[in-house]
Amino acid sequence: MDSLDQKILTLLAQPLRLEELRRHLPGVRKQQIIESLQRLSTSGQIVKNKKNRFAQASHFGCIAGVYLATERGFGFVAPDERDADGDIFIPPRADGGAWHGDHVLVRLRPSDRRQGNPRREGQVERILERSHQEILGAVRQRGKSFVFVPESRKYRAEILLPKAHLNGAQVGDKVTVRMMYYGEGRVLPQASVVQIFGKNGTMQASIAAILHENGIQETFPSDVKAQADALGSCIPPDAYAGRRDLRDELIFTIDGDSAKDFDDAVSLRPLPGGYMQLGVHIADVSHYVTPDSPLDGEAYRRGCSVYYPGHVVPMLPFALSDGLCSLVPGEDRLAFTALLELGPDGRRHKATFFKSVIRSKARMTYNNVNKILDGDPALCQTYDFLTEISRKMAELADLLHRRRMERGALDLDIPETEIEVDEQGEPVALQYRSRGRAERMIEEFMLQANEAVAEFMDKHGAPAVYRVHENPDPEKLRVFAQFARPFGYRVDPNQPQDTRQLQAVLDQAAGDPRQRALPTLLLRSLARARYAEENLGHYGLQAKYYLHFTSPIRRYPDLATHRMLARALADERFTQADYTFVENAAGQSTSRELAADTAEREIDRLYIAAYMEQFLGQTFDGEVSGVQSFGLFVALPNGAEGLIRIESLPGYYEFDGEKMTLSNSSGLRFTIGTAVRVRLVGANRASGQIDFTLAEGS
Repeated sequence: MDSLDQKILTLLAQPLRLEELRRHLPGVRKQQIIESLQRLSTSGQIVKNKKNRFAQASHFGCIAGVYLATERGFGFVAPDERDADGDIFIPPRADGGAWHGDHVLVRLRPSDRRQGNPRREGQVERILERSHQEILGAVRQRGKSFVFVPESRKYRAEILLPKAHLNGAQVGDKVTVRMMYYGEGRVLPQASVVQIFGKNGTMQASIAAILHENGIQETFPSDVKAQADALGSCIPPDAYAGRRDLRDELIFTIDGDSAKDFDDAVSLRPLPGGYMQLGVHIADVSHYVTPDSPLDGEAYRRGCSVYYPGHVVPMLPFALSDGLCSLVPGEDRLAFTALLELGPDGRRHKATFFKSVIRSKARMTYNNVNKILDGDPALCQTYDFLTEISRKMAELADLLHRRRMERGALDLDIPETEIEVDEQGEPVALQYRSRGRAERMIEEFMLQANEAVAEFMDKHGAPAVYRVHENPDPEKLRVFAQFARPFGYRVDPNQPQDTRQLQAVLDQAAGDPRQRALPTLLLRSLARARYAEENLGHYGLQAKYYLHFTSPIRRYPDLATHRMLARALADERFTQADYTFVENAAGQSTSRELAADTAEREIDRLYIAAYMEQFLGQTFDGEVSGVQSFGLFVALPNGAEGLIRIESLPGYYEFDGEKMTLSNSSGLRFTIGTAVRVRLVGANRASGQIDFTLAEGS
């Protein structure tokens, strides 16, 4: 905030007229004061009353915030300055013409708290700034006019689309629009089409809309593609200089069956005295994606790759992600290697990092390695050169896992739904993804490398993008403790550092189908991991040092780590610009990761609904996975989740938000984990909505 703005804001703790302000600010020109008052008024920090006195908004009972509409006519305002009182309730017809997302000024109404109402109420006094966000919906025709019908009922029912602003959209298209005029009285609001996704009601249009809403662009700008193509398909001869040659070492990759980009490879060498030298070899993307280049700018903007069934929206063009940077077998590839010396007890005694050139000896899959570890004769013969080393790797991984659990790490192995699609992109199978010893082995090795690099960077004071996970909110942990109590667990929410009490729940819940929901509930009660320029540690891993080093093909923070690690190893001097870069990269990467997670989750819902279409009318055994005032969410054994709407439940049900239950006067009670038998009555591939009803006799 401008220093003059801050002075005036402080002075306006009590109402003052303009002339009174001038007397408090000798030497400041009147025009400067007027401009400052305008800025403070526009932002909602001050208000002028009818007597031409200015004061802080709170003095006149006003608060600035963001208006959040609902589909039921009322709304809320989330104050700019968050406080213990929470959001402000805006009753119907008190929105002052505000639309969802607008920045508004609210005047608080007299409190009804003496009557037991804990919620603040208000009236939107003024719209400070329109959100200007794009709105998703469909084009319809009304007589000779075209209108836009928003997909969300948080917005007005219909918005006029002038013909000159259809921009190629046709009736029935799914589109996004940008508001041009918000309407007044009987005059309809007007908008302009900015993006066309295809025919409304199709899964393809919904996917395109989800990607667009989350800022995910499938195609690369021409200058980015040109730079990637110019790199060619072979390593330039001068790139070998100064690198350690590991091409004769037994190095190989282990990935999923459908993986196309291989950015990590591993090796293991026994040392005297029971020691082991674990090698983690990561694609040296930083050699090709240089700072301030078109490739770097686009990778920074994207932040990460996005995956959904049968598709990937890569962070880097395929020429790099599937080609020059991918550690394919039998080809020379540039790598960044971490050699970790581990003792017989699994403790890391030494870590060495350097640029290398490798040649992978095999492209292994988790399935095949798991079968080798189980003694499959055919695979053991085919990969006889890897059989013994794979077993040693698995033994080492088991040891590392035990050490991690002993220090208090949480083993949050939440089952993930796996959606298999055919060549046409149609879902053909749905199941929970299994994780065998091979998957856990690679996870443990990558964790070791990430921790080792983070410790090196922190102890050398080098700028880095850390992966941090802060302690959980005791209040959220208290809610989880309430759910866990009926199962016999005593979780103390005031002792979040005692992770062993949480791991005890996870261990025992794993063997009891009735407790299947507990790990997911625990995950929801924890803070979300994020990227930061400070080393704040990782709660879930109970790691003092942690960052991401092992996936630079698909995550920008890993690429940033490679650059900074290389410079730290070369004893280069870092500048303030470097620390600013990692701070900005951390914020951008966190934001883009959230967008990618949101898009992947929403698109998965479409595929799951499309898969379930074939089972309409059939009954299934499931369990309640969520309880809301409007109904019950039910999860099936294959990972599909749908809603039983409260109006479809027989009789009258009351919702208890504290205990998260729906119950009726007959004693029937639903809570998370309750077993139910349901009938599938709806599955919409365009919205991802799945609807159940209780099956007869359930």
